Amino acid sequence: MTDRVRKARLVLKVAILAVLGGIVGAFVGCTGLAGPRAGYVAQVGEFPLPHHIPKYPGGVSLRFAMVHDVLHERFPFHGRAYYTERNRRVRRALDADKTKTAPSQQPSEASWDRRFALLDDLGVGLERLGRHEEAVRLLRDKLRQQQARGQTGRRLYTTYANLGTFLIHGNFQAARTDPAARERLREGLGFIRQSIEVNPQAHFGREVWQAVAVEFFLTAMEHPALLQKYDFVGDGLAERVDPGETDSMHDAEGWGRFGANRDAVAYLAGDNRRFDADRFRSHITLIGAEGGWQDSVKSAHREPVPFDEPTLGIIGMWRLGGGANPHFALALGEIMMRVGQRYIAWSAYERAVQMQDRFWPDPDVRRKFVAHCRARQAAIEYELPAHELADLRPRFEAESDHGRRYQQAYQQYEAKRIREGMSIDDPHFYDTFDKEHGPIATLPGREDKFVARSGDFVVPPPSWPCVLLFAGLFAFVAAWWMRPV
Repeated sequence: MTDRVRKARLVLKVAILAVLGGIVGAFVGCTGLAGPRAGYVAQVGEFPLPHHIPKYPGGVSLRFAMVHDVLHERFPFHGRAYYTERNRRVRRALDADKTKTAPSQQPSEASWDRRFALLDDLGVGLERLGRHEEAVRLLRDKLRQQQARGQTGRRLYTTYANLGTFLIHGNFQAARTDPAARERLREGLGFIRQSIEVNPQAHFGREVWQAVAVEFFLTAMEHPALLQKYDFVGDGLAERVDPGETDSMHDAEGWGRFGANRDAVAYLAGDNRRFDADRFRSHITLIGAEGGWQDSVKSAHREPVPFDEPTLGIIGMWRLGGGANPHFALALGEIMMRVGQRYIAWSAYERAVQMQDRFWPDPDVRRKFVAHCRARQAAIEYELPAHELADLRPRFEAESDHGRRYQQAYQQYEAKRIREGMSIDDPHFYDTFDKEHGPIATLPGREDKFVARSGDFVVPPPSWPCVLLFAGLFAFVAAWWMRPV
């Protein structure tokens, strides 16, 4: 082998080792032994909880403050003076609409739609004043007129929903002992089911859970022992629930890794291509239909559901339907226990006990109902520090008193302004009241916040000084090792 060939091979080996040394240097420079470290670059931020994303696009999403507010009546609620005046104005509008149309003319489609909307308003007003039978007759007549005009589908939604609600509210109490009232209750349930069929996304899902409630109570009228076994959404009352071991997410740790790193970031960035609402909502705690519910209760509600769905339904029924109800309060208590909201749960049980006379006619059933609520409260109180426990009842009473006083003042204000001749349709009707009393709704607190880390795995560029250093060292070692002896 000639000297020239040997020198060429030596140069080639030195070059190869120099390249290998450069690669080693790049690796060392990227792993943090020298220069910036590769890995997860994180930022601390506030992210939405899974139940903050509505089930349907554009729908209402839940905040725990909303539950707190219905339990303490912290929301505006119209009084009798308001509905009496609105009924008067609606009747006048209906009469005026008739006089505008000559006997030989057919009302326009727009005129019919306006008339049907006014009939809904009048029916609700009559029902709010306790005139259930009159409201039912009015809505039955409206339905006949709509069917005569060939209206179908979603155009019948408000008729189905209102007529079903009026039949339920007007017959619920009597249905426990009166077979005829029970049949009208079943008829009301049928209309509610039709309203769900034509418009399942309406009113927070209120009609869905209104139907579940009626299905449960119809079964309980035949088997009262179910009232000691379940609330109306199927939470087991005998189930042990430790409020100190639950969380507001079905899989808090998993959602923290998955949701905060992917869908929550995409949601906050408004990136609909990367955000998957169904996958995001899959981390919500599931509640209801527990322990034999399917075999015990004749209901379309068969499987556990995300807790925000019945909660929003109860809020809708409480605020927009029949108002406070011990069965609603009990269900809110059971749901809030299962998602770790101890203070709201305690308040729900307290409110349920306050309404115990309306729970069921049987005194023994009511006694066991109260005992269950007190036992749940005791479990919550056991988890609380002494200073918070001492403040629990005074705070509940103060909040409830604030809500009642607000609603009373609101209704007195309405009556006063109506007597003074101000129109309830005036957009400034409540301006003076709002200025004097301020907002009543509670702002979301820490329970509706989730702080987590978000970011991406980042590989920094190689450290060029490190690359050159190791390349030179390897080349020097190779040259020294292969030097001629």
